[in-house]
Amino acid sequence: MINQLKDLTKKIEQWSNDRNLNTANPLKQFDKLVEEYGELVKGLNKQDIQVIKDSIGDMFVVITIMMQQIKGDMYIAIRLMSFGDYDTSTICYINSLNDVGNRLNKFINEEPSNGNLFSQLQAYLSNVIGMLEETAKEYDTDLTSCVQVAYDEIKDRKGKTINGTFIKESDLQ
Repeated sequence: MINQLKDLTKKIEQWSNDRNLNTANPLKQFDKLVEEYGELVKGLNKQDIQVIKDSIGDMFVVITIMMQQIKGDMYIAIRLMSFGDYDTSTICYINSLNDVGNRLNKFINEEPSNGNLFSQLQAYLSNVIGMLEETAKEYDTDLTSCVQVAYDEIKDRKGKTINGTFIKESDLQ
């Protein structure tokens, strides 16, 4: 399962490179991460398994792109996720996303060469990945399947990158 997840991660990274998202502003990706979390909450509230799977996968895609943008190592993050016990309550997700946002803002705007801050940011992103994996298990699926759903949805998507955000073709019209 981990090897398949790593293969999907490579494909997502290539997809991001092809659209020049890998060098865009990671704060835009953070906005997208929060947006996708909102979709996950909608799916959870409605017990809509397809929306849950899609949202988990979409959040993983966003984190993968954000890791590229900060020059992080997604493969370390994937390995680290297996070391935690994760509470997937809304409060814990919000707290984790808040931690990511605070560290990301500080890393980008104040201390881009601070190795300790970078390590904290990468660890917080790994924590969110672990929460996604745990959420998937709670709904009788797995992270890899969710990421596959998300990748299959975006892999052939056409669109345009505007101000560091990829806008799908259907939203441009």
